[in-house]
Amino acid sequence: MPLRIRWKSDEYLPIGLMMLGACGLFQLVFIFIAQYFLSIGNYLVVILIPIGITIALYYASRLIFESYAQVERRKKLRSQFQKAKDLEKKFQSFLDFPITKPLLIVFLSFVGIYIASYVICILIFDNIMSFLVSENLAAIFCLFLANFFEKNYAKIRKF
Repeated sequence: MPLRIRWKSDEYLPIGLMMLGACGLFQLVFIFIAQYFLSIGNYLVVILIPIGITIALYYASRLIFESYAQVERRKKLRSQFQKAKDLEKKFQSFLDFPITKPLLIVFLSFVGIYIASYVICILIFDNIMSFLVSENLAAIFCLFLANFFEKNYAKIRKF
């Protein structure tokens, strides 16, 4: 049975808002890069498209978060009586924070697909169209990646 996370509850509302804020700050960096380094001057493209992309990245990170929560819940139910490990590395404790893994997965995949598609699109289109195509393609890839995590990593079946 899939784990249902109530995002409006007191426990998960701060996590959801942190993920939304991190996705917004991530897109703010892309707005800065687009305006100053890629010389895109169309404000509708630079403001409206990243708002939609922010929502898509937030949804993708939410799906990956729910997948990790489902796997952790399954692992906790199976190994209730094992001893806890005392020493943890700093990097591992950083990754154990609930929103770190989903955001890293989404952001790294977004940046990789964005750079690859922008390099290809700049050969065919102008700056504005290359920015639009690259952002949308990277966001769609992140949504497919989140769906892949949900289906194959957490093995959640929605009916």
